Amino acid sequence: MRSLSWSTSHAVFVTEIDDEHKEIFEAISNLQIALSRQTPPGETGQLTQRVIARIGDHFAHEERLMRAARYGSLRWHKQKHDSARARVEQFASRIAQGDTAAGLELVEYLASWFRDHTRLADLMLGAFLRNHQRGLYKMTLQAGTKPIDACAWFDSNGNQFDPATRNSGY
Repeated sequence: MRSLSWSTSHAVFVTEIDDEHKEIFEAISNLQIALSRQTPPGETGQLTQRVIARIGDHFAHEERLMRAARYGSLRWHKQKHDSARARVEQFASRIAQGDTAAGLELVEYLASWFRDHTRLADLMLGAFLRNHQRGLYKMTLQAGTKPIDACAWFDSNGNQFDPATRNSGY
């Protein structure tokens, strides 16, 4: 069985997301260790619930961040979360029914899913959030036919400004 541990290859460079990923990876790793040691079902059940709770909280947090930042790929990213949630619940149901193989299958699934998800979907989200935080998405541009000196310029807050005299990162 592959071991799962967080490394900088999973970093999305948004501290709060990376910290949550580290916690999830640690929770999955703890479950994997317990399963390999054939820990009593009650303890593995608690570890399984801890993994599920961490994942659920993390997905909800990412989705709140995406909505707040008006992330254009929210629907696609949330679909990835929703399919993982459904799959994890299937494994949890099997584990609750005493299927010992389901725990190992859950760990394998999550190890693969999180590696792939953090390296694509979450990396894209991280880049967007970092740029959003820097204010690169503050200006909305509309094309027109007037010369530049005949245009009125407004920032995202509705404040008018003169681009020739404004010292900004636009």
